[in-house]
Amino acid sequence: MMKKEFDPGCITFSQMNMIFNARLFQRMLTVWTRIYLISRYEGIGTAEEAFGRLYLENMDFGDQLQILFGRINADRYSRLLNEFSVGIREMITAQLRGDTEAMQRAVDRLYRNKEERAAFLISINPYLDESQWQEMLTEYLRLTIEEANAFASHNYERDIALYDRLIALSDSMGYVFSEALYDYITSGGRCTNDLQPEQCLTYDQMNAIFGIRMLWFEIATWSRAYMLSKIKNIGNVEEVYARFRQVSDEFSNVMRAIFGEEAAVTVEQHVDLFIELLDALITAQMEEDTETADRSVKLLYQDARAHADFLGSLNPVWQGSEWETILYDIVRNLIDESIMLLSGNYAENQEIFATLLDKAEAASEYFARGIYQYAAETGLSGSR
Repeated sequence: MMKKEFDPGCITFSQMNMIFNARLFQRMLTVWTRIYLISRYEGIGTAEEAFGRLYLENMDFGDQLQILFGRINADRYSRLLNEFSVGIREMITAQLRGDTEAMQRAVDRLYRNKEERAAFLISINPYLDESQWQEMLTEYLRLTIEEANAFASHNYERDIALYDRLIALSDSMGYVFSEALYDYITSGGRCTNDLQPEQCLTYDQMNAIFGIRMLWFEIATWSRAYMLSKIKNIGNVEEVYARFRQVSDEFSNVMRAIFGEEAAVTVEQHVDLFIELLDALITAQMEEDTETADRSVKLLYQDARAHADFLGSLNPVWQGSEWETILYDIVRNLIDESIMLLSGNYAENQEIFATLLDKAEAASEYFARGIYQYAAETGLSGSR
């Protein structure tokens, strides 16, 4: 089979999902690494449970690789990823003990692991540019170490900036990796369906969809970060709240690219209201003001229902009732998450957060399928 070039002007739904899954792994690795750092440095939750989530993410990524590269190669790369996670744990342990020599040894092992991971991926997929991938992994490791140092020194403002940089880098790494996978598939080594579709999206349209898909994860991530800041005094609550509010602007911007200004403004209003109501709920819970807390819960569900109806009206592919189920689940889990955090049940709080990430993935999948069909049917796609 003759190799086909990756065409940014015509990306199929299956290709888009391949890119999304690669980006999602990088994002989840960043999210759970940060949660592990918070657990170790701030004593929130059981560190080993957070560490176990890192292992699960590594196994999931190995499962993705197994489809193309076989079980042996997938298992090998999962082990290398686990060695990275272990290296982070050893580095933190040494830092907390004040053992600078052990910390340096752990950092050295992390850099060797980074080189081994890059070399191994190149060995099974020559379409991945080794120098580019090495550079990305090096920067990712450097930023992760800086984030650990920010927590160790309680420099929370620095942590927010570093986390945003890690998220941006994670997205870039996911795209580079998935493009190399596409090159591998179309080189003749393996075959896949849907390589010459009737309907497809442009790269910009795919990125707009991806942006909104990931914002469901941003809501879950920054909701928890704000709860930790407000309830457990981790970080400057005003700075974290300001970063949380940025999610509304980001949601509006990517919706504008697909549905226009009016839709963007309406969605921004719904997300703004959601954030304000969640803040009011947490405040009432902390003050044991049950009347205000009950009213905030009622309003959160009312806004979720109105938001669901609006999304259903935007796209004939979507059902308002389906969006209502999705948004109700998210609201319910956020309420439970705050209750568990206030009660000091960190293990259950973390489990609820993991469930929220699963809900975010389901929401993003439903959103993406609807947008893909909408784009194809309305002529917004890069069809040819």
